[in-house]
Amino acid sequence: MATMDELLAGLPRRISHLLWQWEERRPDAPALVEADRRLSFAQLGEAVRALKVVLVEAGIRPGDRVMLVNENCLELCALILAIADLDAWSVIVNARLSAREIDAIRDHSGARRLIYTAAVSKDATAHGQRHGAETLDLPGLGSVLMGPLNASAWAEPVDFAGAEQVAALIYTSGTTGQPKGVMLTHRNVLFIGCVSGQQRGLIADDLVYGVLPISHIFGLSSVFVGTLYAGGCLMICSRFDPGQVLADVAAGMTVLQGVPAMYAKILEYVKSNHSTIQVNRLRYMSAGGSPLDPAIKIETEAVFGLTLNNGYGQTEASPTISQTRIGQPRADCSVGPALPGVKVRMIGLNGKAVPQGEVGELWCNGPGVMKG
Repeated sequence: MATMDELLAGLPRRISHLLWQWEERRPDAPALVEADRRLSFAQLGEAVRALKVVLVEAGIRPGDRVMLVNENCLELCALILAIADLDAWSVIVNARLSAREIDAIRDHSGARRLIYTAAVSKDATAHGQRHGAETLDLPGLGSVLMGPLNASAWAEPVDFAGAEQVAALIYTSGTTGQPKGVMLTHRNVLFIGCVSGQQRGLIADDLVYGVLPISHIFGLSSVFVGTLYAGGCLMICSRFDPGQVLADVAAGMTVLQGVPAMYAKILEYVKSNHSTIQVNRLRYMSAGGSPLDPAIKIETEAVFGLTLNNGYGQTEASPTISQTRIGQPRADCSVGPALPGVKVRMIGLNGKAVPQGEVGELWCNGPGVMKG
């Protein structure tokens, strides 16, 4: 087994390099699925190369911030990869935010352009229309809206090293004040995609459910990049629907990652519709993003006949800090041990480590911790 130093040294410099690797190794294998749209790695690679040309013609330079006002779709995934390959930053923002929140992030990030995934999101469409955006057709994909060029935007310096070059600027929810832009490097995101994926046993034959918003770090690193790292196929959904989840499970989904509220909605749907679940190929389920209620865990495991794994993290750690292990199922709602390569300490008000079992503040260090 590779040491942590060897693992880090083996990570590609950019998240987009994962696509080029799989395009060469498995060109005809499925990379992305969205309803009746499917892209192989070769088709996705062709679309991303064409998209890079479009972005350059639109004035995007290395070091620029490109703000993506979005809901999940093929175009969003391709945009993130193309922007990464241009050494620009993706500012990935959920379209369901208010106009005030969208405008605050636009202004704070100094975005060069705003792009809106209008085809899948009425909210993205509304923001785009408000900003005077125009329709832009993406070769090999669909259409988006693109806002006017911000000629006053400055370009950040570009760093060759993946540990220093920013891949994504993700704004926190602002629960402790105004939302803050978290600078996540390529290595930050790739480390979590690699290690958390290894803990889930992700392989190239997996069909991973992509309903968690990619605008959230859980959806970006663990779901999207984690699937791409393993060479699996991401099944993209723009909105959560419990009936559709069960249909997709029956259709062959192998990995389901969600938040506890999703599982609660699935349980409600099963009860109210007297549904039976065809697990088929589903082999792994996990929860994260908020505390897992014991009753939800117990009922979900009973309905699916599988362990509901749990984890903990935050945007600033890209996000995973700890998660339960496949080979060590737990009956409680523990978030499991720290990921390999991640160090944690519990610190008291006196600045010193607290004894085992006492309350303290969690300090975290590791390759996933944000730049800045």
